[in-house]
This record gives sequence, structure tokens and C-alpha cells, in this order.
Amino acid sequence: MSSVSPETLFNLLPEVYRRRDEEQGFPLKALMAILAEQAAIVQHDIDRLYDNQFIDTCDEWAVPYLGELVGYRYGPAIPGVSQRAAAANQIALTRRRGVALALEQLATDTTRWPARVVEFFQLLARPEHMAAPQTEHHYTLNLRDSAKSEALNTAFDTASYTVATGRISQGEGRHHFRHVGLFLWRLRHYRQPITLAHRVAARRYLFNPLAINTPLFNQPLPEPDINHLAREENLPVPLLRRSIAGDRLPLFCPHAFTVILDGILLTPDQIQICNLSDSGAGWAHVPIDRVSVDPELGRLALPASLDEPDRVEVTFHYGACADMGGGSYSRREGFIVSSAAPEHIGEGDSIQAALDNIVNGGVAQIGVSHRFTQAPDVLVNADRTLSLRAADGHRAFIDLDGDEMTLVGGSEAEIVLDGLVISGGRLVVPDTGDNNLRRLVLRHVTLVPGRTLTIDGEPVSPTLPSLVVEIPNVTVEIERSIIGGIRTVEGSAVAITDSIVDATSRTGIAFSALDETSHGGVLTLCETTVIGKVAARSFPLISNTILDAALAEADDWTSPVWALQRQTGCARFSYIPPNSRVPRQHRCQPQFAAAKAVEAEEARNPLLTDSAREHIVRGVRARVVPAYTSSRYGTPAYGQLLLSAPAEIRRGADSGSEMGVYHHLYQPQRHDALLFRLNEFLPIGLDAGLIYVT
Repeated sequence: MSSVSPETLFNLLPEVYRRRDEEQGFPLKALMAILAEQAAIVQHDIDRLYDNQFIDTCDEWAVPYLGELVGYRYGPAIPGVSQRAAAANQIALTRRRGVALALEQLATDTTRWPARVVEFFQLLARPEHMAAPQTEHHYTLNLRDSAKSEALNTAFDTASYTVATGRISQGEGRHHFRHVGLFLWRLRHYRQPITLAHRVAARRYLFNPLAINTPLFNQPLPEPDINHLAREENLPVPLLRRSIAGDRLPLFCPHAFTVILDGILLTPDQIQICNLSDSGAGWAHVPIDRVSVDPELGRLALPASLDEPDRVEVTFHYGACADMGGGSYSRREGFIVSSAAPEHIGEGDSIQAALDNIVNGGVAQIGVSHRFTQAPDVLVNADRTLSLRAADGHRAFIDLDGDEMTLVGGSEAEIVLDGLVISGGRLVVPDTGDNNLRRLVLRHVTLVPGRTLTIDGEPVSPTLPSLVVEIPNVTVEIERSIIGGIRTVEGSAVAITDSIVDATSRTGIAFSALDETSHGGVLTLCETTVIGKVAARSFPLISNTILDAALAEADDWTSPVWALQRQTGCARFSYIPPNSRVPRQHRCQPQFAAAKAVEAEEARNPLLTDSAREHIVRGVRARVVPAYTSSRYGTPAYGQLLLSAPAEIRRGADSGSEMGVYHHLYQPQRHDALLFRLNEFLPIGLDAGLIYVT
């Protein structure tokens, strides 16, 4: 069927109908447009008939139908995660049912998390028959084997163990003749494109341009086929010194990290892996003849025998939970479209000069992943939109060096910042008297909490805000970003989605007025984690959010989360600390859990006293609190909820996912879907446990 346009269909009608339709305002022509749209849908379906017969090329809606043909059992739905790979491998997995390789592939296909299966019964210390000795099994661990010792209790452990009682599925023990473990890696690896290493001192450098210690991660090598059991080089593991040293270094260098001196790429034989921890005023193990790299700290040292180069460049992979903050992942879908060509900013170029060229609207694009020590001032004329962004695939750093970056616009003007990592200062929408900026968008932006970090990642200025809005009638939209504290005037409005607002401590101020004692503007929070106290004029909506706040001793605040106007808005499926003043709550924790506990106890004891009721409430409040793998920016698992965190928070969102910034990952659903499918492929008599490495 050829493409049919509305004009073509309309021209097929008799002339008398077309004239009459023109007299009545073309209602018939509008109908032809609807028919043409439906004809295009039918044409697309016809064109896709052949491709939709194959799992590799079919549309997403056809995956369940093809899966049914091969007996694929759908477990709990995982929003945003395609089951195409699981359905495609169904026949291969069924043929290998009960084999470790099948379980490993099943885990990866179902959850989209890299996995490795370990049969713990293979690691049991047991008597051996003389006709079939197993030389790799030893009752006593060889402590001189550093690699084997470091692998203890990991997915790559090869030591022998005695039998452990309990069930692995309940977390009661691993090494048993009925136990199989599925090790899962939830953290993702992200590539830092080529950038200048940060010079700490002569011949000493850091991989991270923010001048902090950063563990390097592996970029997994693809497995050759389904019959291959994942090894360390096939997984997004943090690189350890002993595991990649010596003969194993070529497996990880140069594809996981590279070192480039004055434009010359170093080969693995020119690099040695060693411990470059602090030793007095310097670093330990000063290199002699080769460049030293410490993958656990992200440090680099040059030997004294080598003349110090003019440029030391690196690439590496770092770990993070999701696509959030300034990063090199794809952000192209969110780019604004401009009729003019972007102003390109390269290494050594001035960001300010590019911004000055687009005051009438446009895009300034940073095309390198380098560090710029500048404090640009953004100015855009009335009714115009200006965007400062890192190019897709790049991660640009702007060090304000103690200064501030001002954002000024005319009437109805908009400013969009995208893909930037900003440190060393604050963003300010200043009250200049003529600043009428209407809209500020921070998308995939990092405003480093604490502004500047020490080499160990500790915030230098933990109480200072990252964003200050001094004028009313401006709307601030923050999406997939990491920012420090926010200060706004009462007449502004801030909407935050899928982000982290980090005041560096629960008693710090995450959101307030400029004076830090009264309420700021209107605040909307959706799928966001807030660490610190919040005072807002009102909350139109708090949804699937964690407000992790607490009052300090002798605090001037009366509530950790405080809304001046509680008659409007609502809070739903969120964690809101006790004694907060917020709008009406729906299934918010810990209030909802406390109410259920009291109700259950009253069902057992109708004569429950007030003191007993208060005791139950206090117990629930003490138990239902957020707990993180790490709450410090710069660590790979930043903002990730602990597996031991209360289920009311880990599964407390409206979708059954976790509250907070990583709600969109739907990790509880992935966990449940894998357990559901394991029942089909696990051999009879075996018990499987899910072990989360990251």
C-alpha cells in the first residue's frame, strides 16, 4: 500500500462535495485526515508483518505472543525492561535446564543485571577418590596466594569450605551440597571520555577531574556465547589491585582504562598496578621504571626516570546507580532544538565568549570532557531560550573556583543547563532589578554537594547551598540531577523529578528561604531523595519521595519538613519524618506503618492503652527509617538503599518499587521476576540464593 495523504483522499471526492465542504469550513477534509492517519497505521502493520514473525526484529508488543509460542512464562512485569532477550533464549535455556550456564543467562535476561552463577557444592571440602583427584581443592587455604585470598567470599572464590547449615534462599548460609548462588551486579559502568588527569603534585595525578579518589570499574568484555560462564573481565566489577595485576593486566587495559602521555598511549607492559595510598606527605610505593596505577583509588604516579610530560590524559570507567547527574550517557532526546547552529566550545575555549554570542537565544555546546576553570555569567534576552550543555557522550566539568555563576534573563526568557558537572561555587538567579527570568531548567546536571570535595570525597563547605534563587515568579525545573542545598525567595516555584537534593547531612538545610530559617518557594517533589531539612511555602505534590531529615539539638527549626500552607497539595507513597508539617498524607511512612501496627494490636487487644499505643508507634518510627549503601557524593553507590532497609521504603512506592531517586529502576520487580523464573529452571533439590555484589 502506498502512502496516502489527506490531500489525496480529499481530491478523490466529487467536486460537488469538495465545494460544499469548503463552504462549511472543511469538516469533511478533517475526516479525510483522520482516515489517512488510520491508513498509515494499517500500512505500517502490513509492512511489519514479516519482521514481526521473528523475536529479533518484532515490535515490542509482539514479544509476549512469540514468547507464548515457545512456552515462555512471564513473571511480574518490570516497567521499562524488555523481555525480548529472555523470550529469544527460551529454547536454548530449556535445553540446558538445570545447568549453571542456563541459570546465569536466565538471571541476565530477566533482570538485565550482569550475573555469575556459583555452585557452592563444588567448593565443599570432601574426601576424594584416588582415581579422580581434584588438585584444585585444598582443605587449607594457601595464604601465599594473594589473588586467591583476596577472592574469598566473592563470586570468584575458589577456596574449599565445610558445610554450612541453613538455607541460602533465606540468607542463612552459602556452602552446602544443595546451594546455588546467583551473584548480581546492580551498579552500572560509565565511560569517562578522554580528559586531563588532575595534577596533585609533581608526578602524582588523579583520574577524576574533581580531584577525588575514584574506584575504577571494568568495561565488560562480551561473552562469546550462551555456553560461557561469566568471568571477572565479563562483568562491571570494581577493579582491584591484585585481580588485574601482572599477566591479567592486558584483559583490562586499555579497554577499561588508558593512560596517555603527551599523546602517546601507554601499553600494558609500560604500566604496573600497585598501592598508591597516602604515606606521610606523599604516596606509597613510588614507581621506579614504569607508570603506576592504583585502580582502587583512581591514582596515577610517574617514575622519576621519566621526564614529566606536558599533558597527562586518561580515560576510565566509573560506577553509578543510574543515568543521573552530569554523565557521558546518551542525553540527546532531551536536547532543545535551535534554528541556528550551536556555538561549539572546545579545549581552551572561553565558555563566556560562546554565551555572549547567543544572548538572543541558541545553544552553546561543550564538545570535550575536560575541566574548565571559569565562572561564566549567563544572559539571555526577552522571549528567548538559551542552552548551555555538554555534547552527547561527553561529561564536561566547570570549576567556579570559589565564584558564582549568575543566570539573568529578560521577560519570558528561559535558560537550560544540560549534562554539566559544576563545582567550586554556586548557581545564582540574582535580584539585579531587571532580572525577569521566567524558567530555569537543570537537566542531567551535578551541582556538587558541599561545592568542593577533599581528596577523600568529604564536602569542604557542607552548609553552603548550590543553588540560590533571589527573584520571584521564576520556575525552576530539576530533572535527573544531583544538587546541594537550595535557597529561594517565597514567590518562586521549584519542581524536582528523579533527582537527589543533598545537604550533606540529615540536619543540614536542603531547601529554605534565603535566611535559612523561614520557608522558601513552592516545592514539588516526585521520585526524589532529599537529605536535609525542608521549609517550603507549600507542597503541591510529594510523590514516591524520601525526605530524610532530622532536627539537630537546640535547632531553631520546629519541624524537619515544614509547609507554611498545608491546605493545598498532598503527600503520597513517601517517607516523611515524624513531626513534619505537610499536606494530607496517603500511605506515607512511617505514619502508615505505625497506624497498621496499632490497628493489628487493637484487633488482638481491644483494651489497648494509650501508653501501649505510643510504645508501638515509637517502635515503628525507630525501625522505618531510610538506610543507604552510601550517602556521600562521589561514591559509586551514592543514594542507593540498603537491601536491609525497611520493606516499607524499599517497596513503598505506588508501583511497588522503592521510594526515592531510583524508583524508576524497579529493582524490587526485577528481584521478584527472577525468583519467579528460577522455579522453572532450578534443578530439583537445589536451593538458590540471590547475592547482590553491588
